[in-house]
Amino acid sequence: MAWGGRKYDAIVIGGDLNGLAAAAYLGRAHQRVLVLEESATLGGVAVTGEIMPGYSVSTVAHLIEALPRGVERDLKLVKHGLRMARDIPTVALDRDGKHLVVPRNRKDIAALAVTQPKDAAAWRAFDKRMKAHAALLAPLLLDDAAPAASSLRRLVWRAGWNRADRLADLLHLLPQAVGDLLDAEFEYPLLKGALALDAVLGGADGPYAPGTVLRFLHRMAMRGLGRGLCVPLGGLGALTDALAAAVAAQRGEIRTGARVRRLIVEGGAVAGVETSDGIAIVAPLVVSSLDPRLTMLGLLGAAHIETEEARRLAPMPRAGNVAKVNLALDGLPEFRGLAPALCGARLMVAPSLDAVDHAATDFGQRALASEPVMEITIPSAVDPALAPAGHHVMSVLVPFMPHDLEGGWPARRDEFMQRVIKTIAQYAPDFSDRLIAGDVLTPPDIETRFGLPGGDWYRGGIRTADLAGPRGPATPVSGLWLCGPDTHAAGGVTGLAGRDMAEAFAAERGRR
Repeated sequence: MAWGGRKYDAIVIGGDLNGLAAAAYLGRAHQRVLVLEESATLGGVAVTGEIMPGYSVSTVAHLIEALPRGVERDLKLVKHGLRMARDIPTVALDRDGKHLVVPRNRKDIAALAVTQPKDAAAWRAFDKRMKAHAALLAPLLLDDAAPAASSLRRLVWRAGWNRADRLADLLHLLPQAVGDLLDAEFEYPLLKGALALDAVLGGADGPYAPGTVLRFLHRMAMRGLGRGLCVPLGGLGALTDALAAAVAAQRGEIRTGARVRRLIVEGGAVAGVETSDGIAIVAPLVVSSLDPRLTMLGLLGAAHIETEEARRLAPMPRAGNVAKVNLALDGLPEFRGLAPALCGARLMVAPSLDAVDHAATDFGQRALASEPVMEITIPSAVDPALAPAGHHVMSVLVPFMPHDLEGGWPARRDEFMQRVIKTIAQYAPDFSDRLIAGDVLTPPDIETRFGLPGGDWYRGGIRTADLAGPRGPATPVSGLWLCGPDTHAAGGVTGLAGRDMAEAFAAERGRR
């Protein structure tokens, strides 16, 4: 039967970014789509919420790093209201006010050369080398519909066609630790700390863990798809709203507060869903943006899949390790030595490689970092509508925060908050006086509030093993497809998993 008497060509379970992207792309292919979202709001971790009345901020994810130009163009997201402050700089904060703008252009390199001439000279060759490797990796990381063996062959062919020595250099680098690479290339602790944190943010490994060079190159490859680091006006929820509008423009239907209880199976194929209130909705295609384990073992059931597939899905997902702090401020903090024009930048608290490594070591011992590293944005500096006139909001990501913190998060939440405040005050002495209100989201909070297994909204980050691991949106069960971030190596706020699911389905339908 159809909901409200309507018939659907596809049902999408989950109204996060990937679910909405999949629905919008299926709509472009003339499929009538129904999106079912369990919570009252869409977007998953891409939402905007209030810290207190009048102060709004991106609740969890706070930057768009790699929204592909193609997705933005295909779904007409600007037409549907998406506005962004684009290509914002990254600033490595220094306690003495001698901050570093991580180079993006000649002007930034010239500024670095004033105090660090050797590193400025080394940067040009390093940046060129890393960008070349990222360009080689991009098709392998982004074309998740292709078999891993085929992708690896294409990587070898592309590298060999360009320069055989480039392939040898890439294969030499991939298993290395990003900390060792940065130590070999640069001297300036602030530059190395910022680059290291950028590479490992969202993962459980420190900068001296093998294979973290891959994470560094992966992030570069992903950013090459978009328009640089962007702050969406209205917060991350504005991107969700634009995607929802794109679904509606294709005659798609979205229902919130609709929990799917189980998948309907007929003749060995998935043929629809049953909601928690007993409504059966039939469609020949069901797409899930939920965790694959929950989809296959929870909604479908182990009885409908092969034993080997059930065994592969059985392990629990990795636990999240990033906490989020959202703050309301009665004015703009005065970061010592920071030009006002850079207050809207991405601000990195990672004074050295050792600082990042120590935070990772504390994390491995289930302890709070004695000196936390963090990524900070003040989105109201570029979008004043987020706070009352003259006031601001601050968004802080704090990595290497254990899900199973020793002593438990309820007992140590205030201690964590005080460490964050104390750390920021080392760079902005008036910061504590500016605080009006704050909200803390620990990894267990993120798991509970957003229905993310383990609270890992970064999905653990890419590892070397992922290059040859099982990926892609197809499942062994006819009629069932996946579009969550676990199916795609891209990760982050991209919508690529949703787009690639729709493209893979269209290709499969064409072959049939």
